[in-house]
Amino acid sequence: MYDSPQHVGPQQDAGRPGRPRRLVLTVLPPLLALLFLLLLFAVFRDRLPGRAYVWGGEPRYAPGWGEWLRSLALSVGGFEVVFLAGFTHYWRWPGLQRWLVVCSVATSVSMAAGDGVAVAALIDSPGPTALPAWQVPAEIALTLLGGVAGWWLAGPLPPAPGARTAPPPGVPLLPLAPAQRAVYAASAWYPRSLLQGAAMLAFGWFGLFNLSRSWQGATLMALMGLAAILSARTRLRIDGSGVEVSLPGLGGLRRVVPYDTVLFASVRPEASGRGLGMIGGSRGWGYVSGRGPVLALRLTDGREFLYSTRDAETAAALVNASLTRARGAAGC
Repeated sequence: MYDSPQHVGPQQDAGRPGRPRRLVLTVLPPLLALLFLLLLFAVFRDRLPGRAYVWGGEPRYAPGWGEWLRSLALSVGGFEVVFLAGFTHYWRWPGLQRWLVVCSVATSVSMAAGDGVAVAALIDSPGPTALPAWQVPAEIALTLLGGVAGWWLAGPLPPAPGARTAPPPGVPLLPLAPAQRAVYAASAWYPRSLLQGAAMLAFGWFGLFNLSRSWQGATLMALMGLAAILSARTRLRIDGSGVEVSLPGLGGLRRVVPYDTVLFASVRPEASGRGLGMIGGSRGWGYVSGRGPVLALRLTDGREFLYSTRDAETAAALVNASLTRARGAAGC
């Protein structure tokens, strides 16, 4: 086995292009949702009942409008802290910043739609009023549209910096003749993903009927659980075009690591707990089962791609051979 050598290319801030735009789109939507609800209350305050029968529950426990507005402002403040902390943590990773934009826009639209309909239903009403039957379907549809709009508004992502240096000495290397081609393919199951998905589904089911009257939390937990279960099986393919990971359970969803974004490949005995799926985190992405060798690709953005496979040394040797062939002619 080989440990990853201490060889890191020049660190480039790949997330700079478009970052201000993504930051504004992360921070602004919750504030706009709060402003919308404040304006709605300001316009119709004289036609609303004395208490805010907005969030369901026992009418006698309904807060006053001032208390409701303070709670609303605190909720928005909490969202802002979470989104800003996430954006700061992923300062150099534009792909994760785009997902923060999606979450921010979708959450804000859901809050504005749900509370907006509830407040509008109380206009000219002396007390609690049943919400229209179309509220939840409309709220779900608007939330999905908000997520799609956030993805679109975030704009295209900047390309990753390219690599020009050949792999360093000491890493696995498979000599290839000029006309020789090689392909590596493997698949793996990740029991931890199955367990996490099952736990999320159970929690979402329990929360839907026992913890909350709102659909957002239970739906999000159910979707995350289903995605975790369906992504428990993965496929890895290495050929002349790069390294590809696909998820058969999610319709063949795939992600490709082009060779020009790879500095070198190495092998580790194990890397438990650092496989973060297709999206990944600030340190890297990939699928790690917690036992057996791990293929590790050092990427040009400073992160790593990790994948547990029994033949990790063969996979790393093939990747380095492809990198050497592509960059050796340049004298690097």
